[in-house]
Amino acid sequence: MCTIPLGVVLAAKSDTGSYAWGAVIAGAYAGGEAIAAPKMGARFQSRPLRRELACVSVIEAIALIGVVVSLSFGVPLAAAVLAAVGGGAASGTFGGLRTLVVNLAPESRENALALDVMVNQVCQVAGPALAASAAVAWNSDVPLLIVSGGLLVAAAVSVKLPPSITGVAKTEHDARSAARPDSTLTVIRAIWPSLVVSTVVLMLQAVLEVSLPSVLGERHGPPAWAGIALSGLAVTSIVGSFLYGLRRWFGRPHTHTLLLAGVFALMVAAVGVVRSPVMTVVLVAACGFFQAAASTARSLTVTDVLPAHAWSVGFSLLYSFGAVGFTVASAVSALFLATGSAAVLLVILGVAGLVIFALTWWREHVTVARKVVPANAANVL
Repeated sequence: MCTIPLGVVLAAKSDTGSYAWGAVIAGAYAGGEAIAAPKMGARFQSRPLRRELACVSVIEAIALIGVVVSLSFGVPLAAAVLAAVGGGAASGTFGGLRTLVVNLAPESRENALALDVMVNQVCQVAGPALAASAAVAWNSDVPLLIVSGGLLVAAAVSVKLPPSITGVAKTEHDARSAARPDSTLTVIRAIWPSLVVSTVVLMLQAVLEVSLPSVLGERHGPPAWAGIALSGLAVTSIVGSFLYGLRRWFGRPHTHTLLLAGVFALMVAAVGVVRSPVMTVVLVAACGFFQAAASTARSLTVTDVLPAHAWSVGFSLLYSFGAVGFTVASAVSALFLATGSAAVLLVILGVAGLVIFALTWWREHVTVARKVVPANAANVL
């Protein structure tokens, strides 16, 4: 999934001569993921893991091959439709496989989720690098063909996985729970603070990635330093996830999420304020400690708040809301960069994120207090 956006852009530029079509097709892929993730995540909970993973992997592989063929025949609109199908088909794998990881290590959820976040960060670094290097070494269609081949390998290897995401064969009780899953709206109500954090954090990350070259240019620094800064962010993200996952910290994971995300938002705003290009790179790289640790903490919140049979839907919703936030922020950033200062955008969204996190904490605190006071009053009576 981390290879596909850049791979699509490169393939579209080569076959149509337009980066705009690449953005449209990549947006269609992300849109398919965002829309279908909750439904496809629920399928992993209620269906045999091996068959479901093999099925969605083959569908996405065929869809990506179709994207390559459509672009080579000069039909980018068909490529966009196929990209949306491919993104939607595979969108549940994030929630399904993350649930499997937690269920395979029930006594070490912190370690398991931290490891999962670390692997995701490595993929975010390696995916675009694979797309760029394969396109340069061979041609622009190769990255998508490599991903399609990898998906077919994943379908074949799926026979080695446990029969279900519970890690063992389903009991009769598990089957009844899966047959009557919580509605998506019920899950959203239960984990709405984590969904808010996921959306805003991914929006801030998108703004950083899109606007950083322009910000460095405004400060008379080489725009290419953006690559160094974002690579540093990826490295510190891995370290941050590792350190957070070493132990169970004092307090609730959701409190950790809001605190860590708040520090991340504050640092994004600081990136917009500092004037030194060197300090800009240092601050962006340091953001990863808090961004990734917040991601691990909000995943822990899902496992604390939701029953086990709803975890895959919860994780998929985190993925879906984050994808929406990233897509919207990218579009807003592109419009703002054409009319204003990228540094001002970072300050505005960083401060806005900090305010949203504070309001989220206040709202949840009020909700909990309202539930506790009547119970205490009843005990007194």
